[in-house]
Amino acid sequence: MSLTQAPSADALRDRSWQIVGRWQEYEGEARANLLRVLGVAAFYAIELVNYHGLHLGFLELPRQQDLTPEFHKAVTALAVAWTMLALGVYLCQARRIFPAALKFVSTGIDLVLLTTVLTLADGPRSPLVVGYFLLIALSALRFNLPLVRCATLGAVVGYLVVCGHARWYATGAVRVPRYHQIMMLTALALTGIVLGQIIRRVRSLADDYARRAAGSGFTSQER
Repeated sequence: MSLTQAPSADALRDRSWQIVGRWQEYEGEARANLLRVLGVAAFYAIELVNYHGLHLGFLELPRQQDLTPEFHKAVTALAVAWTMLALGVYLCQARRIFPAALKFVSTGIDLVLLTTVLTLADGPRSPLVVGYFLLIALSALRFNLPLVRCATLGAVVGYLVVCGHARWYATGAVRVPRYHQIMMLTALALTGIVLGQIIRRVRSLADDYARRAAGSGFTSQER
């Protein structure tokens, strides 16, 4: 008589979900990294236009006079650091180095760099605060609920740091009213909750499909 007990159906289903989830995390990290590069390039292009101006005849965007060379150099350095992060993630994936902590590290660095950019710019008055929503959305591409929670919490903490810097350390008038801050924090939290619910629904959808496919005797390839 065997002393080992066969794993239950629930255990097998959880194990299968973990395997599929890891593959989805790997592919999601690649997509998030590509979008990271595109986002940095797009926002830095806007910074170049603001600093140098754009004169195309049909499109005239004057140079922003309040942008100093020091600020432009600082933003350039942060854009380079962000690009190096993307390169590091790409090299890890190219060499099949994909620890479970990689997605948390890359997301954490994203949040730190964005918060740094905001403290150098107009703080909570800067339109770049929408980047926090983008980072929460990027975390959902990995289909990992703890990552979405961490990204949401990190975005909330990052925004609070930006607001605190604007109040106690910033020299210009970059503060926003308290109700603006509350609205922003509420929106960040709700964004994380909604994306978390979507991930939960994906798991439920996959389980329901697996049960129906097993009951009908068809595989996904046969369908």
